[in-house]
Amino acid sequence: MASLSDLPVAIVGAGPYGLSVAAHLRASGVPFRIFGTPMHRWRAQMPVGMFLKSEEHASSLADPSGHHTLQQFCAEAGESYATAPIPLDTFTRYALSFQQRLVPMVEDVLVMALEKRSDGFDLRLADGESIRATNVVIATGLSHAEYIPQELAQLPGELRSHSSVHRDLSHFKGRDVIVIGAGQSALETAALLNETQARVSLLVRGSSISWNQVPSPDPRSVWQRTRRPDSALGAGLQTWFCANAPLLFYYLPQRTRLDMVRGSRRREALLGPAGAWWLRERVLGRVPILLGQSVLGATMRGGRAVVHVRGQDGISRDLAADHIIAATGYRFVAHSLPFVDASLLRDLRCVEQVPLLSTSFESSIPGLYFTGIASAYNFGPLMRFLCGCQYTAERICRSISERQAPSRSTLAALISEHNANTS
Repeated sequence: MASLSDLPVAIVGAGPYGLSVAAHLRASGVPFRIFGTPMHRWRAQMPVGMFLKSEEHASSLADPSGHHTLQQFCAEAGESYATAPIPLDTFTRYALSFQQRLVPMVEDVLVMALEKRSDGFDLRLADGESIRATNVVIATGLSHAEYIPQELAQLPGELRSHSSVHRDLSHFKGRDVIVIGAGQSALETAALLNETQARVSLLVRGSSISWNQVPSPDPRSVWQRTRRPDSALGAGLQTWFCANAPLLFYYLPQRTRLDMVRGSRRREALLGPAGAWWLRERVLGRVPILLGQSVLGATMRGGRAVVHVRGQDGISRDLAADHIIAATGYRFVAHSLPFVDASLLRDLRCVEQVPLLSTSFESSIPGLYFTGIASAYNFGPLMRFLCGCQYTAERICRSISERQAPSRSTLAALISEHNANTS
């Protein structure tokens, strides 16, 4: 028998994926509570002066009505929508407007503990409240997924950091900084450091840097559109497949999916590290780039960081700097979520510490759903981008709505009986 104290859905995280799922659940009439600071990482951790890598048409949250888009926000605010790239400030103001209109009930409190019980979950909040929920959606985004190579582990915290912790890079002015990585975060961090007058070098393991193509304003022929179809993630057959067929990706062999998402010796990752087309001129010719350098380790010497590297020619050397920034991306690991109970993690089926999910994003533990980067091994690299919100929100909402329909009827009957008895 359903209990009036049971919450149908608890959403952990109030970033793009959490807000998108909440907006869909609200439109479907499914009761829920959502916990977290709205768009916290975007507002508090991403660097001042940053621009979005994604194009305008691929930078909206998932609204079930389709009305609350970035384009509509810019039109209402009197801002140019067609101008690329999109400033971080514009996007965060849009996302907060989305939240205030569609998910105003966000509770700015952290979930401190999540435990499994026989018919649902127990959650404990930072303010001391305990709640019970039938379903839980994990939408923590990139939080707790920052990846720093083991080779840098010997450096003390004051000499090395992940790119995600730097909101303001201006305090590196006049200092020697080495940025490690070849993706958008590494390239933009290096550009911003250079523009704030830091002495920055970029250390890249590969022999080259990839750059996204400049969008063409000219109409494309049928042959061009067939050979390299457009998608929210860019042009190309593989890119189109990732953007438009996450369910087909899901049914690929597991090893193939893993290799396509993270890369391997046999295959480069789909949508791997690359810089936005508009960033190229701010990096090339302005920032020293060391290509083909493998990091062997790092030590502290004379109060500075020293990185030991080996080039493709087999020659090793040491590079010294005042600080090392690892712009080495993110890797979701289930046990890195500090609020999840150890017994729950033991029962969670994973492949290489990433949850195995159903076609509805539900894990092996009934009622527990994962979104964003945590679902990329299952549904492809689309889930690392904003444009993955739509598919995710629709699938999770449909799954929970279908399951909640009988319980909502039971809940309504209980409420009706309670009202009758007290009238």
